[in-house]
Amino acid sequence: MTNNALQPAIILAADRTLSARYRVLFEGIFATMQTTQVPEPAMRYFVAPPVPTDAQGRALTAPLGLRRVEASLVDTLGLKPGEVVCTTPERVGSLLGPWTKIVAVSSSDPLGMGMSNTTTTNFWSGELYTRRWTRQLLEQIGRAKSKYKFTVVGGGAGAWQWNRYDDPTAAAVLDVIYEGYFEGDGLGLFRDILDGKSVPPYVCCDKTCAAGIRPIRGASLMGIVELSRGCGRGCKFCTIAAKKMEHLPHETILADLQTNVAGGVRSAVSGSEDFFRYGAEGIRPEFEKLRGLLEQMRQIRGLSFMQLDHANISTVAQMTDDQLQEVRRLLTWEKPTDFLWVNMGAECANGHLVAANCPGKLAPYRAEDWEELLYTTAERMTRNGYFGVFSLVLGLPGETPEDIRRTLKFVRFLEKQNAVVFPVFFEPLSPEHIQAGYRFTLDKMTAAHLELYRSCYEINFRQVPRLFFDNQRAGGVPWIKRAAMQVLGKSEVYSWRKTFKRLGQKLAAAHG
Repeated sequence: MTNNALQPAIILAADRTLSARYRVLFEGIFATMQTTQVPEPAMRYFVAPPVPTDAQGRALTAPLGLRRVEASLVDTLGLKPGEVVCTTPERVGSLLGPWTKIVAVSSSDPLGMGMSNTTTTNFWSGELYTRRWTRQLLEQIGRAKSKYKFTVVGGGAGAWQWNRYDDPTAAAVLDVIYEGYFEGDGLGLFRDILDGKSVPPYVCCDKTCAAGIRPIRGASLMGIVELSRGCGRGCKFCTIAAKKMEHLPHETILADLQTNVAGGVRSAVSGSEDFFRYGAEGIRPEFEKLRGLLEQMRQIRGLSFMQLDHANISTVAQMTDDQLQEVRRLLTWEKPTDFLWVNMGAECANGHLVAANCPGKLAPYRAEDWEELLYTTAERMTRNGYFGVFSLVLGLPGETPEDIRRTLKFVRFLEKQNAVVFPVFFEPLSPEHIQAGYRFTLDKMTAAHLELYRSCYEINFRQVPRLFFDNQRAGGVPWIKRAAMQVLGKSEVYSWRKTFKRLGQKLAAAHG
């Protein structure tokens, strides 16, 4: 221990899939879907290369959620920057000691129960890396905890899994599970721990807490910049859906963007459950407010382009073509991307089924409008320069064979658009649905489900490599890594097709 070594009271760390140096969002998505079918050295040093740290162990980039915790603790509780440190799994051990009071661990999918990843693990062999690396991080922290007696708090987007599913590692290591945005009840929880008070084993904050957000103090993973919080659409399979959407002020967004640029980030990602709804009070988009923000963001130099994350189909449908084109122009920065993608939840072609499972998703449209809305939105996004990334949910409660047929028809329409489509298996959130066995698995898959699933991935096999390569180019990824990722992608296509063939034979035999 040197004299200038940090002795932080609070250490913030995330699982290794979130502690990686990704240049663009698609790299991060790709990495968090991988299982141990990919050899660990290739995963650790190529697919998800480690985040650099400074000499004292501070991570140069960290997940946005941890950056928010760090900023809140320093700005609100009055802790010094050296007393709160975001670090990496590789460096966390060197920072632990008798001075440590709290270790907070974040994971987006600690037990692999997120809908995208339960789908992947149904088809692939091996253990999901988000699960494996979260467990390894907890085990490492647990060994130090027995010596130094600090408190361990588990949080992040996947914290609900620790509360709803049994996990022996989490049970042995975590003292508190915190679910929700930190600015709500997190500050009080950490203050009580620091003061030596007893705290409950589970804390759930259902508030959006946008008013309490403080600008980040270091660069965020993939340059994610939060525009809005919450959604309010009410989808029963989403942890954010019940929280009303609130928007961050321009000043905070621009400050976060500047911090990312200063930290060496060269491409940004919008953090929002519905990008086109920025500035809106309700479900009707406020185009001028969105445009005003984008014009200010565009004045910040040093970024290649802005990547979108989520948008709601019913919000996009309320935009004119001219408005969509103007937004597309404003998102083209120093290195334009040909394929500016945006993730939109189609879920199913039957609007009545969608309305039953996502009560607010269709508004202001009717359930009868939904199917036509899917077709027109996909065509309009292509026409106006976007690349649609659509998601479907297989096994929604109430799904019928006719629903699958109608959704397959929509998927075949997408073959003619600039689009990809990712089907995921329904994963219930409520304990009642979990106990009732509502999870959709391969055992529940029919031949119609498989045809739908395979049709989606045949589109993806053609389109994703183009999308991935172009985003990496705009994000400044060296050509040799882009080429190598294309080779890795081809091997995964082979694996997927082999699995589809085997499953098709199994279903045929079962129903033969």
